[in-house]
Amino acid sequence: MTDHDAGTTQRPPIPAPPRRAADIARHVIDGVSAPAVFLITESRRGPEWGAVVALVVALVIAVIRRRRGDSLAVVTVATAIVAFHGLSAIGFGEGRAFYFPEFIVNGVGLLVCAGSLLLGRPITEPVCRKAGVEPTRTAGDPAARIRHRRLTAVWALLWASHLVPLGYLYAIDSLVGLTLLSALFSKPTLLAMAIFTVVVVRRAVRPHSAPSNAPLDQGATTAALPGLPAPHRKDPS
Repeated sequence: MTDHDAGTTQRPPIPAPPRRAADIARHVIDGVSAPAVFLITESRRGPEWGAVVALVVALVIAVIRRRRGDSLAVVTVATAIVAFHGLSAIGFGEGRAFYFPEFIVNGVGLLVCAGSLLLGRPITEPVCRKAGVEPTRTAGDPAARIRHRRLTAVWALLWASHLVPLGYLYAIDSLVGLTLLSALFSKPTLLAMAIFTVVVVRRAVRPHSAPSNAPLDQGATTAALPGLPAPHRKDPS
């Protein structure tokens, strides 16, 4: 007896929910774990111990991410960033110096974006092309140049929005404020802006990658539509 004979309808399988949001949340948690551990340890044992414990946590997270399938390059860069922060804290001998590298990253980002705009060569264009997000065929396209001018300008505003509160909190030596700023604003907005850039570029280049519209047989198209009569063709004889 089939499902139809039994009066039941075979339901299609429920698709698995997308994991993109879960992956983003997981990356954010991985990114803030080391700074949070540094904050806790530094308040009790000093910046040197805070840097060491943060690096140990970063190494553990790196092993977990590799087992999850993350690329070696991504894991290595993430661990190197934590090590850079830790060395900064040890070198300066104070907790707030853990976030001094963020001054360098955001400052360089702002200078590069602003300088590329002044030169008329927005930096997001070669970066997206190098990363494979933007095809090489759009080189010299005025629409692509305008698009990347806007994206680069938004990136410059993002770097500036990071630097202003970072400078204030660094000046008043607020380690808690620096940690919250990095965890709740700087890293999430940086990740969101990277995703936004990829989405904007891919949507813009998608029409160019679509095949050219071939002439369609009006009769065949109409006949293919359910509920419509087939077109009357005149006998050539």
